[in-house]
Amino acid sequence: MNAKGMAHTAADRDGDRRVRFSRTVIMFSVGFTSLLVVGIPLVDVVTAVAMDWPLWRSLVGAAASVPIAVLLIVLLRGRLDGDRNPSPKAYWVSLGLLAVVAGCLQEPINTMFLLAAWWGTGVFLAPRRRGTYVTVALLVLPWLLVPLYGFEEFHPLFYLLVWIGMILWALMLAGASLSMMWLWDVSREAVAGQRARAQLAVSEERLRFARDMHDLLGHSLSALAVKAQLAGRLVERAPDRAAAEMAEVQVLARQALQQVRSAVSGYREVDLDGEVDAVRAVLDAGGTRTVTTGLEGLELPSETAALAAWVVREGGTNVLRHSEATECQIGFTLTRDAPVGPRVLVVEVFNDRARDSDRDGRESGNGLAGLSERVAMGGGTLSATHTPGRGFLLRAVLPL
Repeated sequence: MNAKGMAHTAADRDGDRRVRFSRTVIMFSVGFTSLLVVGIPLVDVVTAVAMDWPLWRSLVGAAASVPIAVLLIVLLRGRLDGDRNPSPKAYWVSLGLLAVVAGCLQEPINTMFLLAAWWGTGVFLAPRRRGTYVTVALLVLPWLLVPLYGFEEFHPLFYLLVWIGMILWALMLAGASLSMMWLWDVSREAVAGQRARAQLAVSEERLRFARDMHDLLGHSLSALAVKAQLAGRLVERAPDRAAAEMAEVQVLARQALQQVRSAVSGYREVDLDGEVDAVRAVLDAGGTRTVTTGLEGLELPSETAALAAWVVREGGTNVLRHSEATECQIGFTLTRDAPVGPRVLVVEVFNDRARDSDRDGRESGNGLAGLSERVAMGGGTLSATHTPGRGFLLRAVLPL
C-alpha cells in the first residue's frame, strides 16, 4: 500500500473513532434523560408513601415510565443513524405512555418536570410540525390534570410559577440536546467530507499515474518500434548497423523498464535536457531531422522544466506516431504573457508533415488530453493546431 493509501486508511480510522466517541457521549446524555423519566415517578412513589396517598397510582406510573425511557433511546439511535423521523409508531407509543404516567403521578411538580424531561429530547425526534403540536399539548396537559390531584385548596399563582419553571428547565434540556445533536451532525458531515476528499485524492493519484504511464510507455514503445523497424530493414543490407540498432533497442527497453519502476515508486523526475536528447535521437533514427533552439543556457524552475520536458516528450511521440515528418523543430522562448504581465516559457514542437487521417480528425489519443491536464494543473495553457502545408504545431505556455 502506498503512502496516500495508508494516509487514507488512517484518516478513516481516526474519523470512525471520532464518530463513535460522539455517539457514545450523546447516548450517555440521553441515558441521563431516561434516568430522569424513570426516576421522577419513583420519587412520586416515595412521596405517595410519605403522604399516605394511593400507592397503586404511583406504582403504575413508575412501571409505565420504563418503556418510555427505552423508546427514547431507540428513537435517538434512529436519529443518530440519520433518520429525521425515526419510527413514528414508537414515538406515538412513547407519547401515549407519557400521558398515562402523567395522569398517574400524584405530585404536580413531579408531573410537570417529567413532561419537561421527555420534551427536552423527544421534541427533536419528530418532524418540526409534529413537534410543535406535541409541545402545545404538553404545555396544556398540566392544567388539564389539575382535577386529578384533589387539591384541598388550589393556588393558581403557585401552580403557574411551577409551570413556568417546568418550561425553563425543559428549554435548558432542549438546548443541551440540540447542541449535542448539532455537534453530532457536524462531526458526521466533517468525517464524510474528509472521506470524500481522501477518495478524490486517490482518484486524482490514479489519473496522474495513468497519465504518467501513458506518457512514459507511449514514448518509449514508439521509440522501440522505430528502432526495431529500422533494424529489420538493415539486417540484410547492413548487419553491423542492424546489430547496433538492436543494441539500442535493448538499452531503450531497459530504460523504459526503469522509468516504469520509478513511476510506480512515485519518485521519477523528468529531465528537460535528457528528454530533448532522447527525442532527437529517436527522431533522427527514424529519418526525421530535429532542430532545437533556445535550450542552450536556459535556466528554469524545476516545475517549469518538468512541464516543458513532458511537452517535448508528447510532441516527439506524436511525431513518431502521427506524422511522416522530414523535420521537427523544438523551440524554447522566454517572453511575457502580456506587455506588463509575468514572464512565461513558450515551448513549441513543430513537424512539417502530419498524416491526412490526423488532419481529418479520425485518429486521436489520450496523450494530448493528458498533457493538457498536466499543463493546466501547472498553471499553463496548451494548444495543438494544424498549419498550412500539412504541418502540425504543439505549443505550450508555461509559467515561470
